[in-house]
Amino acid sequence: MKFNARAFAFLTCMTLLSTEVIAARPPIQYLRCQCIKMHLGKPINPKLIQNFQMIPAGPHCKNVEIIVTLKFGKTCLNPNDEWVKKIV
Repeated sequence: MKFNARAFAFLTCMTLLSTEVIAARPPIQYLRCQCIKMHLGKPINPKLIQNFQMIPAGPHCKNVEIIVTLKFGKTCLNPNDEWVKKIV
């Protein structure tokens, strides 16, 4: 009976420790460029932008990435476009 209680306590501790290690790792999606395709076409009205995220260039991606959330989803903007520079 004592063995079962000790085994249960040991397994519980190991499970908790392993989940903390997994949670401490950065998500895989942030280890590469987020923007594969850029928005092409008419400028987007700034009133339609719900959220704005600018990710600087770094070891994960050599490009500055600008991701905006619109009503219908997320899209990437070209940081070199003049209308995007005005929004930033």
